[in-house]
Amino acid sequence: MKNYIKNMSKKDLVLLNIRKMYDSYGYKKISLPSFEEYDLYNENKDFIDRNVLTVMSPNGKLLALRPDITLSVAKKVSKDQSLKYSKIYYQENTYNLTKYVGYEEDEQLGIELIGKESTFLDFEIINLAVKSLDIINKKSMIVLSHARFISSIFQNFDLEYEIKEQILDCINRKNSHDIQKILKRNEHISENVKKLIYKIPELSGNLENIEKELLKYKINGNTKKILSELKQLNSLLMKFYKKSKIVFDFSVVKNLNYYNGIILQGYIEDFPNVILTGGRYDKLFEKFGVDTGAVGFAILTDGLKGYYKDTDKKDFEVLIAYDNSDFEKLVEIVNDFQKKGLRVRTENIENLGESDFEIFNFDEKYIFQNGELKKEE
Repeated sequence: MKNYIKNMSKKDLVLLNIRKMYDSYGYKKISLPSFEEYDLYNENKDFIDRNVLTVMSPNGKLLALRPDITLSVAKKVSKDQSLKYSKIYYQENTYNLTKYVGYEEDEQLGIELIGKESTFLDFEIINLAVKSLDIINKKSMIVLSHARFISSIFQNFDLEYEIKEQILDCINRKNSHDIQKILKRNEHISENVKKLIYKIPELSGNLENIEKELLKYKINGNTKKILSELKQLNSLLMKFYKKSKIVFDFSVVKNLNYYNGIILQGYIEDFPNVILTGGRYDKLFEKFGVDTGAVGFAILTDGLKGYYKDTDKKDFEVLIAYDNSDFEKLVEIVNDFQKKGLRVRTENIENLGESDFEIFNFDEKYIFQNGELKKEE
């Protein structure tokens, strides 16, 4: 087992350690079907932003290759609400059709914590997100936002859906200038609230400083309540982590039709994109008729493929190029090497040219000819 772990790629070893950490917190690994009935995605179009690959089953049902894992988790939990599914993790692939690449398959490692919103459940999921990133790279950071914080600011305004979506998109892109253009002629929103909305893209950093900025504006009761809840959560987080490890950024906005609480994104040093993403999505369970909620995240593990350099890793320790003289003795030789904990690759010498050996990274090369084994220096 030790040799097996030693010979793993850096990426696989990191993911193994993350899974072990989830196990240590009592999370249960589940497997999910690669195919779901197409209706699952058709009825939740506004939750996924991917094109779905479909296939007709032999019995005439339209199936889809899974473009999203959260929907499959929600479906599974809604059908079996036993306690064993309250804390789960998975390592699964998603499938997608893209305009330029075509068929695309991406791996994710993620966890879901099933339960109604509370400070401690949100803390647990953020805590596990931080620990997951630390296993990947100690120089990492979690960015937090809150779906209801954003929606509470818009709660009393009769904005057209398209206008609201445009504003949310501008907030996500930190584009205050275009928000001002959109709201300039809107007479239903006070100047105080307009200025607050213009300010949202800049509300990032530690929560204490963000609160000071917010107090310059007249904010409604719901926004104050959410801010108070976030302060309680942040107070608990700061007992275990430095301010630089966890920051808030209220320009991070997700689908408000589903997400209703904490939103999180994770970053690691020397990686330009988001590596971890998640949040609380109680509204999705409401659609499945289940009186519960859930919060979770996924690590986009395909992004780690080129992140670690495994140049010092051997493909195997021993290469044996053999002829057809004595297969029984060859098997015995291979077994002897393997008993010593060495990995052995055998190749028929007739099928390999001298240059073919250069594609392998190994320690020792042997030639097995006429029933004899000879080490090449």
